[in-house]
Amino acid sequence: TEAHHASCESRGLNKVSWGFPPRTQVLNFHGNNLHVIPARSFPGCCQVVSLYLGFCKIYKIQAWAFRGMRSLKYLHLSDNDLTSLEPEALVGLPKLNNLHLEGREPTDTIPQSLSLVPNLSVLHLEQNAISRLQPAGLLSSAAPALTNLYLRSNAISGIAKAALNSPNIETLHLDSNRLTRVPSDALTDTPNLTELNLSQNPVQWVGPETFQEMSHSLQRLYMNRMGMAEMSKEVLLSLGPRLKVLTVRGNQLKTLPDLSPLSGLELIDLRDNPLICDCDLLPRRRWMERVKLDVLGTCGHPVEVKGQKLMHTNGFATCPENNLRRTETDPV
Repeated sequence: TEAHHASCESRGLNKVSWGFPPRTQVLNFHGNNLHVIPARSFPGCCQVVSLYLGFCKIYKIQAWAFRGMRSLKYLHLSDNDLTSLEPEALVGLPKLNNLHLEGREPTDTIPQSLSLVPNLSVLHLEQNAISRLQPAGLLSSAAPALTNLYLRSNAISGIAKAALNSPNIETLHLDSNRLTRVPSDALTDTPNLTELNLSQNPVQWVGPETFQEMSHSLQRLYMNRMGMAEMSKEVLLSLGPRLKVLTVRGNQLKTLPDLSPLSGLELIDLRDNPLICDCDLLPRRRWMERVKLDVLGTCGHPVEVKGQKLMHTNGFATCPENNLRRTETDPV
């Protein structure tokens, strides 16, 4: 409620104000000029659940800055000048589970100080100018309880082997980076990974064993606008019935690999691909009809069917297999 919400947004403050009502649950300092957050900056804020410190030109957070905020769950530190976090900057936050650190230029990729936040499960590191993720074991040592990691719009071109292994990670977004291959060897031990977003990375080829290590858990796979021209026929074989969502929108795919092992698939997004809707594609279309799959996609070739929806095109009408099937079902 408004009674539990205290806002000092965009007030030109250069230090944290005190004296908020003891029942305050949401505290907003967004858009000030705080620069430094000293130790014990929030006395009497033991019931605050959400704290907003985005766009505050913060370049330093001292050890024990949030001491006493034992109820804090959401901490927003996005778009500040933090290049690193002191080892004990986040000490004393037993309930913190959602941390926003977007929009900085870090010297520490994933701050080791996060290991002192026992229940951190969601971490936002979008737009951090990160170029590499290393060393091996990076994620499991820095944030062992993490379930959701968002690394969209960095400059990541390389990920060390086993760097993203974690027993708890469920959602991993690596979209809009500079990866030229799927970082399979960085994800060799992720038993609970259910969602992987690789969209808008320049990965033009996906090999047959790419997702083998993730096959036991992966349910949602996003590979939009990667410039991908081809997928190996076996690429999805290992994913099997667990995969529910597959999106490959905005690539250069003219053909599709065998989708029949994906018996649990509920949605496939093929939009904005130059798909050739000829007789070679007919078996794929038949399988989609049989499993009642939600299909988003249109034909790109030949010219007479361009723009027609894949599931409603008449481009397969003259295929021998189609005619044979019709003949077999015609009454004598």
